[in-house]
Amino acid sequence: MLWTIKDQNQLATCHREMKMPERKNTKGSVPKSEDGVLKGSGIALAEIYKALKAITFYPESHPLRGEIFQRSFQAIRGLMLESGLSLGVHRSGVSFLDREEKIESTRMTLSLAKELFTREIQQIFFLPELSCSDFAAFLELLAQEPQRIISEGGVVKILRQSGVTTIVANEINISAVYTKRSSGESDETFFAEGDFLREGDLSGERKGRTEGSSVGDVSGEWAGPSNELPLERLDDLTVQELFALMDKEADDARYVQLARLLEGKGYSLKEGGDFDPLFPVLLGLLNQNADAARSETQRDVSLRTFHDLAGGPMLKHLLDHLEDESFKQKEIVYLVLHHLGTETVEAVIPRLVASDSQFARKALTTALLRLGPSAVPALLLFLSDSNWQVVRTATAVLGEMRNRDAVKGLIQTAYHMDIRVRLESIRSLAEIGGREATSVLLNLFQDQNRTIRRQVILWLGVTRNENALQPLLDLVMERDLMGKIVTLKKEALLAIGRIGDPRSLDALTRLVEKRRFMTPGRWEELKILALETIGRLEGKEARDFLQKTATRGGRIGQASATVLENMGEGSRGEHE
Repeated sequence: MLWTIKDQNQLATCHREMKMPERKNTKGSVPKSEDGVLKGSGIALAEIYKALKAITFYPESHPLRGEIFQRSFQAIRGLMLESGLSLGVHRSGVSFLDREEKIESTRMTLSLAKELFTREIQQIFFLPELSCSDFAAFLELLAQEPQRIISEGGVVKILRQSGVTTIVANEINISAVYTKRSSGESDETFFAEGDFLREGDLSGERKGRTEGSSVGDVSGEWAGPSNELPLERLDDLTVQELFALMDKEADDARYVQLARLLEGKGYSLKEGGDFDPLFPVLLGLLNQNADAARSETQRDVSLRTFHDLAGGPMLKHLLDHLEDESFKQKEIVYLVLHHLGTETVEAVIPRLVASDSQFARKALTTALLRLGPSAVPALLLFLSDSNWQVVRTATAVLGEMRNRDAVKGLIQTAYHMDIRVRLESIRSLAEIGGREATSVLLNLFQDQNRTIRRQVILWLGVTRNENALQPLLDLVMERDLMGKIVTLKKEALLAIGRIGDPRSLDALTRLVEKRRFMTPGRWEELKILALETIGRLEGKEARDFLQKTATRGGRIGQASATVLENMGEGSRGEHE
């Protein structure tokens, strides 16, 4: 695979670079501190790390991505001597290979060193004629997963295939680190500045390396127990390496110590926006928590560590993935969110309120539904929020969960001051059903707000609540000389038809046969609707009544004949 510049901001920066004078330092032109550290070197390398993170964080068209890239390119040129720039990479940082000065050690330079080291880069040579396009291609390469880079032949091969000529990298196989450790060689010897593996060593080491290293592979590199590594050595390990040791650890006290170190490393990754290394670790921690062979202490600690790593910025990152239609690993995210529990609810509800994307709302709602009954208490707390949108959103999710523990909270929101919350509460209570919820809905039959009454009738029908059948029939048969509730009567007939209970046939036939001398046109509309409702009941008695009524002639007889015809078509369709 060839790596090219896809970002238009970077392309524009590269075009501008053609008009800019080269900025190269002569040896000794930059002042250094008394301890031999080159001033500004840490800041310059930090710009490279920021550019690397910007590629994964900002979309290609975002202006900040181009600005950060431009600063990083100028920073690397500013560090160059006449012969270019040579850097050595080791686990304790980055060093110059072509000058005596040291590089300032900062959190970001250490993070950059680890990014390079995990991609098996040991030395980087930026030639004097470094081009903007080569530098951009190099950063985009580093932004890829280490496993992917290794599986495609490594950094050296990819740079060569991509036509990058002004950047040269030597690789180091990480497995050699653990090989030397197990043989007793110290970090000071192995990682001494300027002491690097030769190309001949690399070929032999790589033969034993399988493509696509995973967390499991890391655990295989270090064969010894973790208690043979002193604390300062453990502090140098990556999250994958620490987890691999935890996976093998039998001693509870040592396991707890490794977990604390893992939490600290994970916190640094999250603060730096580097989330991808945490995905396999989170899943691995869940596996350890579910491992019945482990002690209760280890299982508790693994779950606590999982919550620590999966929360905060990582949770935001996971939810960003859920809202992204192009992201295909949503089931993994749902699994993590399920185990986060209450924290997921607290993070998702505000996003549901703010989102106007149907896809995002569906994905976020699914995340809450996957939590199951454990999410109900946290959702109920949102029902007392001062923001009506928050209350309505929590109400809607509780309705979709259909958990009867939510009824008491929804009874309160059914009488909320905002009618939009009330309407959503009615829908949710109807979807949950049960005696308590139905009782509340039937009480709302008498609400002074006609919109509320119509919503109750609608959802009792949609949910086919048979307990509401008699109150609906009573409403249909209620005296209404002035026609004030005729619209509600029509809604009730539609609901009765949806319920489809044959017990309603007697009342409906009486409605059709009863004669009305006042406003006959209005009552005729109700009778026609009642005939359609009878047609939905089906059965021999319903058919016999419709056949008898069809002989009467007029609008009623014609409507009855049409209903019979529709019933016949439906019956034929079923037999076909």
